[in-house]
Amino acid sequence: MRRKHDAVFYGGFVLPAVIVYTLFMIYPVAMSAGYSLTEWNGVTAKTFVGLGNFQELIADGDYWQVVRNTGQLIAYSLIFQVGAGLAIAYLLAKVMRGFRFFRSVIFIPVIISPVAIGLMFSLFYNSDTGPLNHLLDSLSLSSWKRQWLSDPHTVLKAVMAPQIWQYIGLYVVIFLAAIQQVPEELVESARMDGAGPFRTFFNVVMPQIWDVFQVCVILAVTGSLKSFDHAWVITSGGPGNASSFIALQMFKTAFISNQIGYGSAMTITILAYAALFTMLFKRICARLYN
Repeated sequence: MRRKHDAVFYGGFVLPAVIVYTLFMIYPVAMSAGYSLTEWNGVTAKTFVGLGNFQELIADGDYWQVVRNTGQLIAYSLIFQVGAGLAIAYLLAKVMRGFRFFRSVIFIPVIISPVAIGLMFSLFYNSDTGPLNHLLDSLSLSSWKRQWLSDPHTVLKAVMAPQIWQYIGLYVVIFLAAIQQVPEELVESARMDGAGPFRTFFNVVMPQIWDVFQVCVILAVTGSLKSFDHAWVITSGGPGNASSFIALQMFKTAFISNQIGYGSAMTITILAYAALFTMLFKRICARLYN
């Protein structure tokens, strides 16, 4: 009787979270999965097409272009957000004077609206009035000037840069909190044994924060998969699809072209990519450290 009473008591605390998660996560995903099996413009009656939308995706060159763009964003995010974030956090953990100031300054971009960041960079990249080309002129580097947001060779990296820069501070703070929890005795013991800074970092610090590192990698990948705000504000994915990502292409397909079913199929692929990567990455990490 006591055990049953405890289960009801604890269940009362869990139930609101379960209800909210179901309404705002499970239900929308289930609805998207249902829509992905139909041809629907959001107004007229739905037509069931089974896996037809997914078959069309496989043959859609525009879709695979945005997948490649998203893959590049993932790669750069892992290098500059997770990699650079870890390096900055490790160096910042050694700072004794001004620690809180540097930590706050690094984190400030994270709390700014992505829309504001995107607008700021769109002005920064402007080929006629933007400060970037003027700066290159002043440094006698006029040959480096570009039409940053209309040149297909530069626009993707120009759009990725603000998103990657904005969230470096998030990973710095996460890694910094983890590094500060590493027992100082382990670090001192490694130093007494003659280990240098690099060996101490990779052999002592990294194993202690490995779980946090995995979380950060997954956050970077899943965040890139749902990237939307910066690209939409800066270029709307153009020219063509040169700076578009999967989530942005999904939005344009579903809500601008009114192909709700086809756009929902793209949504399911985002979910599938995120789930597949997380599962494989966790399995690989478990094998490496078991």
